[in-house]
Amino acid sequence: MRDNAVLIVDDDEDLRDLVRFVVEAADFDVVEASTCREAMAALQANRDRIRLVLLDYFMPGMDPAACARELCRLAGPTLVVLCTAAANPAVRAAEVGLSRWLAKPFEIEALERLVREAAPANVR
Repeated sequence: MRDNAVLIVDDDEDLRDLVRFVVEAADFDVVEASTCREAMAALQANRDRIRLVLLDYFMPGMDPAACARELCRLAGPTLVVLCTAAANPAVRAAEVGLSRWLAKPFEIEALERLVREAAPANVR
């Protein structure tokens, strides 16, 4: 188990698989959640390891803004990034209180940049 992990919060298993491939290649562990409630539990259980949270906009069982607020509260200084296929991802991110976003479909290089950005200085 590595000291660095990325939490992928998305109900699309295929997307989680793709992100896992990229994240693991960057020498990070992956923690997955298919609902916001699973994500909250995963974040609490792995709080010291998670360096980045990739949050899908539409998650089952919880309003997007409520989910983002709660994950940000639990994440503290950890970077939380909204991942969305919505027409205007910057607007969607602002609506849920996030300043960072990744538009779907995203380019692998954009995801790799986010992961590198989240890495502690000694891992970069």
